[in-house]
Amino acid sequence: MILSIFSKIPIRTSRTNNLLYNSFISSFFKIFSISVSFILVPLCLKAVTAKEYGIILTITSIVNWISFFDVGIGNGLRNKLGKCIAENKKELAKKYVSTAYFFITLIFLGVLVIYSCLAPFINWYSFLNLQMVDVHNLNQCMYVIIALFIVRFILQLINVVLLADQKSYLSDSILPISSFITLIIIYIFYTLNIISFYIIIFCICGVPVLLLMIYTFILFRTKYKWLSPKRSYIDYKLKNDLLGLGFQFFLLQLIAVIILSTSNFLIANLYTMQDVTTFNIVSKYYGSTLLAFNILLTPLWGAYTNAWYQKDYKWIKNTIIKMTLINILLLFGSVILFYLYAPVLKLWLGNVIYVTPIFVVSLIMYNFQIGFNDVFSYFLNGIGNIKLQLYAAVFGGVVNIPLTIYLAKNTDWGIATICIANILCMIPSSLILSIQSYHILKIKMAEKVTADLTTV
Repeated sequence: MILSIFSKIPIRTSRTNNLLYNSFISSFFKIFSISVSFILVPLCLKAVTAKEYGIILTITSIVNWISFFDVGIGNGLRNKLGKCIAENKKELAKKYVSTAYFFITLIFLGVLVIYSCLAPFINWYSFLNLQMVDVHNLNQCMYVIIALFIVRFILQLINVVLLADQKSYLSDSILPISSFITLIIIYIFYTLNIISFYIIIFCICGVPVLLLMIYTFILFRTKYKWLSPKRSYIDYKLKNDLLGLGFQFFLLQLIAVIILSTSNFLIANLYTMQDVTTFNIVSKYYGSTLLAFNILLTPLWGAYTNAWYQKDYKWIKNTIIKMTLINILLLFGSVILFYLYAPVLKLWLGNVIYVTPIFVVSLIMYNFQIGFNDVFSYFLNGIGNIKLQLYAAVFGGVVNIPLTIYLAKNTDWGIATICIANILCMIPSSLILSIQSYHILKIKMAEKVTADLTTV
């Protein structure tokens, strides 16, 4: 039904067909990924305690914070490379890719060196509100995990190349395949009765790195051989090009980390590790609608970039309208999930995790708001117009953590405070993104009509 909405777009361009193709193939990988992750959760809960699984979730979410150290080069490359491909500027595209890889590698190796110097002075037990009896050798474990994530962030640039070339289905295949391999490895160790906290967390962190290495090697030897990073194509003059727009993306990434990725850390410190597990399981269940929406959203960034530089504003407007309608449809899908919650959880985990109604309602509205914001942010990000979005995000980022702590200490809403605080902090962004997108398209479409009349 969702794809049929796209079929009603008045103008069926090759871009629309490419979008439909990406969405169709991506849907298979996303559904497969969701299925694997749903199987992985009960397996992990059988292999380790709920508290240990909460620790794993918290650690992986915290280490993901390292990603913003790329200072936005990845997203800067995505826009610049997308423009080069749209305008068939192959030589410039080669320089952007090689330069981006050089600076990303330089930055993240620097991060590893700095962390190596600071590691002896960091007490992860205190930071995560844990005791030594909960997990042994945590500080040493964190060093290995951070090193793996740093390598992963360097290799993830291949995803940027794929997205810029509107090949999101290839990018979307990496996560489900790595998740499936992780599931198989953990299951084997579990059946052999030698599973442990360390095996699970190293599988979750290490397998994606190995798969990204394979993807990078194969793609730069075949399909993207012409874009393969080379020292001779590194152009230091392009650094400002990547960092100019990229630095704004960096700030948006940083705010996104504060609003979206600190949930596990805040719950671990304001509540308990068991609550981290509860929050993630229920979020995964209700977040399936948002994951479905992301199947359609992912290829749009590159498609918007392509359409913008080809002045196809009508296609952009029609696509935004359709995506908004789909997001509303998925809100009704969340209501259906609400009524299916108990039987699905019993089938999935073998027991039902009871949560408060306010948490469920706030989580559903939070997912809807993320989808609403993404409809417009993908367009604005794709055309590189993100200043107003950045101002609204900064406000949300500054307010988010203090507001969450205040609500946690002064209400009896429990872990629902995480979602409620996030919703309140994202309201300015929701207003600015939608209004700005409307005005930009209105002006550009009027200019195009005037230009067409003048030509005639």
